[in-house]
Amino acid sequence: MPTSLPAARRLALPLALGLLLSLGCVACVAARRAPVKAEPMAGPASTTYDYLEFQALAQEMGRTGVLSRTSPEAFARTLELQRAAAQALDRIIAREPAPSLFMDKGFLFWNSEQAGEARRILENGLRLFPDDYNLNAALANAYLLENKLPEAAATIEAYLARHDNQLLRERLGQLYNDADQPAKALEVLRKIPQKGRSNDAQYQLARAQARLGQRKAAIDTLRKLTKSAPDFLEAWVELAFQQEMEKDYVSALATYMQILALGETREDIRQRIENGGGEGREDIRLRVVGLELKLNNPDKALTVALEGSGSKAFVLSASLLFLSENYTAQASTLLDVLASTPPVPGEYFFYKAVIAHDGESNPQKALQFLDLVPQSDAHYSQALQFRIQLLYSLSREHEAVELMEQGKRLFPGQSRFPLLQAGYLMEKKRLPEARQVLEDALQARPEDEDLLYQLGAVLDRQGDRKAALRIMQRIVDRNKEHADALNYIGYTLVEENRELERALSLIKKADRLKPGNGYIIDSLAWANYRLGRLEEAWKHIQRAVSLAQDDATMWEHYGDIAREMGKRDKARKGYKTALKLKHESPERVKKKLKGL
Repeated sequence: MPTSLPAARRLALPLALGLLLSLGCVACVAARRAPVKAEPMAGPASTTYDYLEFQALAQEMGRTGVLSRTSPEAFARTLELQRAAAQALDRIIAREPAPSLFMDKGFLFWNSEQAGEARRILENGLRLFPDDYNLNAALANAYLLENKLPEAAATIEAYLARHDNQLLRERLGQLYNDADQPAKALEVLRKIPQKGRSNDAQYQLARAQARLGQRKAAIDTLRKLTKSAPDFLEAWVELAFQQEMEKDYVSALATYMQILALGETREDIRQRIENGGGEGREDIRLRVVGLELKLNNPDKALTVALEGSGSKAFVLSASLLFLSENYTAQASTLLDVLASTPPVPGEYFFYKAVIAHDGESNPQKALQFLDLVPQSDAHYSQALQFRIQLLYSLSREHEAVELMEQGKRLFPGQSRFPLLQAGYLMEKKRLPEARQVLEDALQARPEDEDLLYQLGAVLDRQGDRKAALRIMQRIVDRNKEHADALNYIGYTLVEENRELERALSLIKKADRLKPGNGYIIDSLAWANYRLGRLEEAWKHIQRAVSLAQDDATMWEHYGDIAREMGKRDKARKGYKTALKLKHESPERVKKKLKGL
């Protein structure tokens, strides 16, 4: 009998636990049920007997429930005990209904699979006792167990409309924050008198302010809260994050350092940082490293990183931060921590290769590091791909091609190696061979979008635009957010001068999915040009050539749009640049240039 909350509900646990702790009910979740002391009960002896029987059955149910995940017999026995315990409570309810009895019965079914039954039991109780606080709170929790946030909120709202309860109002604010409804959270929390707001209420208020864009107000609220409650870890973390978002990196850095200091001086806070503070100690240390780098303090960042745990995950994450900011020397120093204790992980050699190539412009040294990644290592595939690219850049094509074949043999489930090989063959204008490589790979992975897209590109190069269009449509039918396939279909329709409005719609969607892509923006320009919207076309084509300056076709489009708008000098620039970039139809471009 499953008894733990599903992963999807973990974010709601603070609310659920907060409500449950306020219930004061006798029963609890079956598999974690503690022995319950029998309480004297008014009424006939049969009522007392039935309640004692319920308690005994529930306790045994807790014991068998622990074994039910691995034992079918225990699972069946748990269900049997559950039914019997519920029947014992039903007999009492029939004689002397009480809110606590509905609570006890509801909690017999308190697990993700039976949450609906628990909710129905609590609803039955509320029909008899609509104003009972515990039943209302438990029903809200049952809705949370079913991942029904609006219904949970509605339950609490209905109760608050009849009875004022600051704790429940506070929990409702948290629920609205968790449901990404900060405006409602703020409205609810502001109804709590300022002097009566708990630390949790102030924290939720700050969360709502931040999510509504009132970042300065949120920071002010959090500063006051951390001053009055210096052990409130979540408030410190939220404060640092909001300061980062405000780009106040100096203050954010000081706050993160305060969090680390709290963990060093207080054992309880250290445990919360590690286990329940939202971010682990190493995550906070990584934030400090990142902020020091933003403030151009690479040496301080390195000192902070070297003071970390030295675990592989931390060192690699911190090294990536240095690499992303082009501090390759510091990244290399930090990585050497991994080499100090054998066995040296394959990632060490891989990252050292990246540093040798990107930071030192030394592809030969990079190759030497990559050769040290053992074939048994999880990163061998990446190392192989990197080696192929390096060998090709060094004009050692024969070796690169050999590694492509090796990659295909060693990693038949990966599409990357056939794609590399097909790309190489396309560059060499060996299109039939490239097509064959892709078609062979698609036999094993017929729905691989990357392979299909590359095959469509090969077919387009071969002049079979209809076949290419069919493949691109096949991709979009399966994945309506494949930006490149959407762009291809839209651009092809524009080239064929048909369905122009539909083409523009497809290209606009591609642009939303992949903003800042010069080729997609060129398609936008070309579609608007064909539709006669020259101002819009000119705006887009200028942006396109600024993003992808070495595409000859794009510069031809630039020239065509400028010519149509009477911008002869601009048109001349476009055509001349297209010729300089070796346009595939130079005679056509020369004719346009001469026509100016």
